[in-house]
Amino acid sequence: MSAASPKQISLVPLVSLDLELQLKIREIRNEENVRKWMYTDHVIEIDEHLAWIERLKHDDRQIVFAVRDGAGVPLGVVSVNAIDRRHQKADWAYYLTEAARGGLGSAIEFSFINFIFEALGLEKLNCEVIAGNDGVVKLHRRFLFEEEGFRRSNIVKDYIRQGVHLLGLTKSDWLAGRDRIQAEYGAIFSRFQISIHWQSGAK
Repeated sequence: MSAASPKQISLVPLVSLDLELQLKIREIRNEENVRKWMYTDHVIEIDEHLAWIERLKHDDRQIVFAVRDGAGVPLGVVSVNAIDRRHQKADWAYYLTEAARGGLGSAIEFSFINFIFEALGLEKLNCEVIAGNDGVVKLHRRFLFEEEGFRRSNIVKDYIRQGVHLLGLTKSDWLAGRDRIQAEYGAIFSRFQISIHWQSGAK
């Protein structure tokens, strides 16, 4: 019996999608399991969502990708933010719809880190994780991120002040450990064929 074919996953700039698909991304942004780990966790209205997409068209410091399956159905979002060309660094984040699990997050993390350091030519990647989201902190650490600090009482969630984990990954650490990650998680990565649609200078 032959092995199952990998699931086709594409990361496509959100601004390039048609309106119907852009609105499906809004539905994912409004899922409870997504909102509870975001800094802004209110239900996003259509006008607010479309205004955000319009701003992305003119923001050189942010790239937002829609995650799509082989049929083109949106599964989530991956973004690189606060791009700083002078210091060759950026922040990143992603979220997936509740049904899109089974190792997809790990496969995306591996592919997107490569994209950040190779295609975008950056040297440092940072991320922030709200306290209590221990699974994501552990996931990032498996992919060689180091905890670089903890901002106590930094945001307000449900009327309660909460802290934020600060994590970072250097290009040199990634290149030194990437093969080990590939070997350790290769069986998971092989379930997916991930393509990132990007042209330098595009939005």
